[in-house]
Amino acid sequence: MRWYSNHAVQSGLSKVMEGREVIWAQFPNSGDKPFWARRAKVTSAHSVDYWTKALNRDFNSLGVFIGSNIINWEAMDIEPPALRAKSFSRQDYAKVWNEYLIPQDCALRGVKWEDIWISKTLVFDFDSPLNPLKSFHKADKVSRYLSKQGYTPFIVFSGSKGFHIHLGREDSEKLVGFKFADFIDHKDPLKKIGRLYADKVVEICSLAGISYDNEDRSPNFRQGIIRCPYSIHPKTGQIVWPLSVRNMRDLRKHEKLSVIEISKILHDWDIDCQSKIAKDYDITYITPEYKVENRGLIAWSE
Repeated sequence: MRWYSNHAVQSGLSKVMEGREVIWAQFPNSGDKPFWARRAKVTSAHSVDYWTKALNRDFNSLGVFIGSNIINWEAMDIEPPALRAKSFSRQDYAKVWNEYLIPQDCALRGVKWEDIWISKTLVFDFDSPLNPLKSFHKADKVSRYLSKQGYTPFIVFSGSKGFHIHLGREDSEKLVGFKFADFIDHKDPLKKIGRLYADKVVEICSLAGISYDNEDRSPNFRQGIIRCPYSIHPKTGQIVWPLSVRNMRDLRKHEKLSVIEISKILHDWDIDCQSKIAKDYDITYITPEYKVENRGLIAWSE
């Protein structure tokens, strides 16, 4: 696949993934249920290259997600194994991971929960299947509210029917009013924190004049995940794209657009569809790959 094999794209992905749990979803070409590989650690373009090649060896379609928790991998006594590790399998590691979630279990392992789980970033997930652009206008309105309160939101196109808002670590902590360390004595801090983050998303949307009743709060939960910026949505073949100021201005001119029309507005080039299971799409719209390496997330702007 051209997109995932490009070094600049791999580098751009690795920068978004750093300090996060990375989750890979490998879809068979039939489009049936995917094989999930959770708890992956990515630290470099080389790591991205390894995972995409290992999972895409039969030209499978890949979905890529990141966790909303910020992790210090170095504080763990066992690092996540490779995809096909033999001496210590990923199934074995899943049991260890579950122990890392709970402070008391961490103590039994001789590690500190508060050293592993650093923070969490707020995520707003808006979907509108019939008119994907409707979800952009919701995200734009909430971002405008957050900006007026002194925060710096980032809007990301999901590659399909929705748009996401990400807030950085410092903004997220300021908005919720607490830090992870404040919950060290709780039996299951990540569960409690996840619920509080999800409730804050609903509250902020209400203050911005947007109902969040039918939207997905789960990216903020205990081990919540969201599609990784610069990955490809396997069901459409379109890129999960952080919006530039120009992108936002162009989308604000419209009231209704399809997924492919949105992608065409966001990107300059088109190539063969980068997903085998995107049956209704034969083109993937892209921005020249070299521009991705240091692009990161783009601050929302009027």
